[in-house]
Amino acid sequence: MRIFYSELCLIGGGVEDNVDSLIENGAEHIELMLDGAGWNDFHLRMEELSSMLKTKKATYSVHVPVWDVNLTCENSLLRAAALESYKQTIAFASMLNAGHVVLHTGWCADAHFSKETARRRVREDLLALHEFNKDYGQLLLVENIGSNATSLFTERQFIDFLDDFPGDIGYLVDLGHAWINGWRIESLLPALGPRLYALHIHDNDGKKDKHAPVGEGTIDWKSVFAAAAKTGRNLNLVLEYNIGTDLGRLAEGKAFLESLFPAASSVREV
Repeated sequence: MRIFYSELCLIGGGVEDNVDSLIENGAEHIELMLDGAGWNDFHLRMEELSSMLKTKKATYSVHVPVWDVNLTCENSLLRAAALESYKQTIAFASMLNAGHVVLHTGWCADAHFSKETARRRVREDLLALHEFNKDYGQLLLVENIGSNATSLFTERQFIDFLDDFPGDIGYLVDLGHAWINGWRIESLLPALGPRLYALHIHDNDGKKDKHAPVGEGTIDWKSVFAAAAKTGRNLNLVLEYNIGTDLGRLAEGKAFLESLFPAASSVREV
């Protein structure tokens, strides 16, 4: 298992400064989040950014843009723009030999809109991304997002969603998101089988998506990680703490994960 630091906590800063700060605080693997001023026009700067990032002593995964980006929104022009941003993310990730690419499914912003329609849209878009990815060979991971009101999936629907998808598309379970939706994490993880590749790790009170450090909420982490270990999967473990979190909390989270998964401390290759 490999331990990643998410760039989420530093959104708004320069990309190189962010990466250097994470490395200084113990990061060996970093999940880049393509939001904020530092990533503006990233699709026009991929050669520059990838060349710089490859000089650093870290390996990477890449998260698609998140803020105001809804793959299944009710405007077709905006849906097309979101899909294009995902394609550019895949192309950029390939330049970094990324460990995985995180895809958001989108959300249902209002109860007047159909979640069934939104799920159909994301299915079509994921198949389009699979076709696009044939030239890049990236591992594409679908993340569970949203609250009960906005999420496109129930727990069962999420488990079943990828049953007939191509092999380059798998799951990343965001444990904090699962917790606020009341999903049974200990049974969810093994139910995803060989499609499960990674976890987003952050804490909350079961009500609000706080992206707090491990131990600052109500998640029973020892039970969750026991379930993760029982899957037998070599999972990527991504500490995804909120904007402004002190970087020392990431180092503490990493130490906690290494205490539970000793082999993770010696794994450097993605």
